[in-house]
This record gives sequence, C-alpha cells and structure tokens, in this order.
Amino acid sequence: MQFASLICTFAVADATVRASLPPIDSDPYQQDLTHHSGSCDVVDGELVCFQRPAAEGALRVACVGDSITAVGHTSSVAHHYPNQLQDILDANHGNGTYSVTNLGICGASLQKKSPKPWWNTGAYKTLVANKWDIVLVMLGTNDAAPQAWPAENHEHCDNATLETLSQCNYANDYKALLDVIKTVGPDASTPPEVHIMIPTPEMQTDSHDGYAMIINTVLPHLIPLIGEENKGIVSSVIDVYTGMGGVVDWQKEMPPKCVLNSPWPPCKWYCDMQSCDQTHCNDVGCAKLAHVVYDGKGPWTLADMQV
Repeated sequence: MQFASLICTFAVADATVRASLPPIDSDPYQQDLTHHSGSCDVVDGELVCFQRPAAEGALRVACVGDSITAVGHTSSVAHHYPNQLQDILDANHGNGTYSVTNLGICGASLQKKSPKPWWNTGAYKTLVANKWDIVLVMLGTNDAAPQAWPAENHEHCDNATLETLSQCNYANDYKALLDVIKTVGPDASTPPEVHIMIPTPEMQTDSHDGYAMIINTVLPHLIPLIGEENKGIVSSVIDVYTGMGGVVDWQKEMPPKCVLNSPWPPCKWYCDMQSCDQTHCNDVGCAKLAHVVYDGKGPWTLADMQV
C-alpha cells in the first residue's frame, strides 16, 4: 500500500473535516494501486510521475489536478477523466495525434501554504521537466477545506474584484503557477495553450463548514477573474462547475446531497450503484467530465488551433 499512501496521502478534503469523505486508508477507489499505473510510480520511496509515451509529433496534453483528476471514484484506470479525454481525442482526431498525461495528485491544493501543495509533488516535477502543447488545470477543491481557506482568504478572496485580486492568496499562487506553466511549452519561444477550469460542484450542500460555499460560490466567481487577470497566458476558462451540474442558486435548487436515484439529474454523475460520493465523479461522471473539458476547450484541430 506504499504507492497509494504516497499518491493519495489524504482524501480530497481532510476526512477529519469532511465526514462525508472516507479516510484514505478505507477508500477503495484511492487505495486500489491499479488506479495509478501509467502516470506515477514509487522509486526509492519517492513518488515519481512521468510524461505519457507518445507517437512522434503528438501534441502533449497535461491534466493538472487533485484526486478528481487522478482517480475520481472510478472502477478502473480507463475511466479516469484524462484517459477518457484521450479516448475522445483518438476517436475524433486519430490515434497518435494527442497524448494526454494525468498529473492529478490526491489531496493536492493550489495554495503553497495549504496542507498538501501540488507544487511539492512528483506531478509538479514532471510538469516542469517536460514540454507541453496544452495544459489543463483544475485545482481548488482541497483549497476549500477550512484549514486551507483561512480568515485572510475569506477577507480577500471571497468577494474579490479585478482591482483587489492581488490581495487574494489563492489568486496569487494561481498566477505563480501560470508563470511556471508558460515556460514549459513545446519550445523556448512558444508557451503552451493553457486552460484553467472551475472545479466540479460539491454535491453535499448542507455542510456547515463553508466547504460547499467556497466550491459552489467563491471559485466560480474567482477563477474567471484569475483568467481575465492572466489573459496573456490563459487561453480560456472552462466552466466544469456548470457542465457537471452546478448552478448559481445551488442552496435553493440542489438537493442536500446526492442519493441513489435522486430526482436531481446531475446526481447520476456522482451517485449510482458503482459509487455514491458527493465530491468525486463515478465512471459515468468521469465520462461526462471528459466531454465537458473537450467541448469547453474549444477547437482541437491543428488548423483551428493556429487561427
């Protein structure tokens, strides 16, 4: 279990804070070692990730994220959203045209002062050690945990504007990451195409620790501002939140949580007989997520990308 404990040290939001999330050592989806094959390995006790092998000339795609990217609550590696995105790209553009690498790390956060910064992981080392044509970033779910979103963030991030964005820790660390990403393009003079994503909604809306409020209200407001502030680097903001069932008036429209056969249609992407979770997508949900990302990015064909 060494591999699982390294790649998924703790659940998406610390289980001591979020009772709805099982502890990492009892979550079968994050303990299953086969889920992590193909993206990371343990070398001399340290987690090492690597760029996916690809055909010569393939466009390299990096999926940066947390456990929603890394594993979700899926039944196999093939169901992870980056691998399902790979399948869509192969089907629509031909095998070998794109190569998608999963750089998701369970429990990882964007902020450098959070309990588990993505910056300190093997996935970050892989990002900066390789060249990429497209980088997709979806980080923020773990930043919403109370221990990662202190009073200072509530003061400077929750209602930030373009004029006050520089006071927000989350926005500043996002800018720092984007400044790194712009240096890992296919050659020294060409930055990668960068798309930042509003994370999937939190489906347990009756929590009283502010977690759902950050994910369902603050991040959908904040991430577009970050995209606008960094428009010289960011090609687009992909609204995964809405695409995966989030709504503006979520406190009134969404159920307290997803249950089997819920009348709220998006619940099927989180809760069925295969898995019922309020944060991680199941097999069906990761398939939907891959399509939301594919459609949300905009043109993928080489001719359209160069316009």
